[in-house]
Amino acid sequence: MENRRRREPKKSIWNNKLMLIAIASVLAGLLLFGLTFYFSTDLDLQLNGDPGPIKLVYGKDQYQEAGATAMANGKPVEVFIEGSVNVKKLGVYKLTYYAEYLWLSKTVEREVHVIDTTAPVIKLNSIPDHVTVPGEPYEEEGFTATDDYDGDITNKVVRTEKDGKVIYKVKDSSGNEFSIEREIVYADVIAPEIVLNGANDITLQAGETYHEPGYTATDDVDGDITDRVQVSGTVDSKRAGTYTITYTVIDSYGNTAEVTRIVRVKSIQQPDVVQPGGKVIYLTFDDGPGPYTQKLLDILAKYNVKATFFVVNTDYNMSTLLNNIVKGGHAIGIHSVTHEYDEIYASEDAFFEDLYGMQAIIERYTGVKTMLSRFPGGSLNAKVRPGLEKLTQSLKDQGFRYFDWHVDSEDWKDRNTEMTVQKVISGIGNRQSVVVLQHDIHPTSVDAVEQIILWGLRNGYSFQALNTSSPKCEQ
Repeated sequence: MENRRRREPKKSIWNNKLMLIAIASVLAGLLLFGLTFYFSTDLDLQLNGDPGPIKLVYGKDQYQEAGATAMANGKPVEVFIEGSVNVKKLGVYKLTYYAEYLWLSKTVEREVHVIDTTAPVIKLNSIPDHVTVPGEPYEEEGFTATDDYDGDITNKVVRTEKDGKVIYKVKDSSGNEFSIEREIVYADVIAPEIVLNGANDITLQAGETYHEPGYTATDDVDGDITDRVQVSGTVDSKRAGTYTITYTVIDSYGNTAEVTRIVRVKSIQQPDVVQPGGKVIYLTFDDGPGPYTQKLLDILAKYNVKATFFVVNTDYNMSTLLNNIVKGGHAIGIHSVTHEYDEIYASEDAFFEDLYGMQAIIERYTGVKTMLSRFPGGSLNAKVRPGLEKLTQSLKDQGFRYFDWHVDSEDWKDRNTEMTVQKVISGIGNRQSVVVLQHDIHPTSVDAVEQIILWGLRNGYSFQALNTSSPKCEQ
């Protein structure tokens, strides 16, 4: 019995050892498994898309979150994001992405820059027809500057004026720059000024000499431009009338200035009542009426002088012109119906037929039965005609008065106004009473009348019409 009792303890110890070994093995396996699991477990966190820094342009780009991906032992792990991006505000934004798995955790960041790359804009105002006078500074028409982020930045504009241009520059808060140029339009829109020396309205008496008083012209840009003045118009101080002298000047920019001076040449009026016994000029005009007769009547009226018209049957506005002669206080006399010498002087009967025929025409048109006459070619022409030696006496016997002339203007030969004037004046000389022959069918002779009148009035002559009591003038 004792021996059995001794063996039993040995078996129990062995069993215990085996158990301890088994436990130790299990613990060692668990430790090895744990160590293996610990060291083989991994957490991977990666950003999706552009890792950054990402640049977003203000006002153009929008931020799209790409997110991140986390994996642990082949399995997805939830990712958390901290931070946000405000695309309406410039700045640098940081987004944090993190994930956790068991004892593991990871964090990554993405950087986003919201930037402004758009340059500001300057808008120039423009005033229609705005110009700058040369030599003067440019008068600003206005401008505005705006930026898509900063808004109104007009007060930041820097402008410089150089070489006929205005340069505008501006920079926004992000450093974006913009510049624009304005071409200055130079022009002189102010007309020059002409100043007349003396009066703008001058009155002269006919026959006086007109002396130009002078003028000056200035321009705001060109200065003194008197030498550019163009003067047009003339004054004929020998003839009464109103004359306009025009002064014109143009500056370098085409601006024109014009002024006028009025010169009134007053006629020397012959008195209505002429004192007897004075020197007298009898102006006589043959072969009308014609195209220049009315002009002649107007000249005579200006000076209130009278003349005598020996008319023919011209059929040129006879009724009006013959009546105007009579209404003007002038004498009207017989010259001829035809003015054809061979017909008129063919016989005494032929002469008187022509004479009475013209007398009747005058009376029909004017109501005046005139007894004044002038032989075609003069009385000498009638006297030298064969068989007509007594024609002048026959004319007188029938109550007619005929008049030849002392001075022949020869206007029928010399068709020149100045020559006619000199011929008449020199022919008059200092005669007390003188009959002058002219023809109102010649314009140069009519143009000479005014100078003859002025000379006569200044030299003490009156101008009268012939009548049956006038001093005789016979060849």
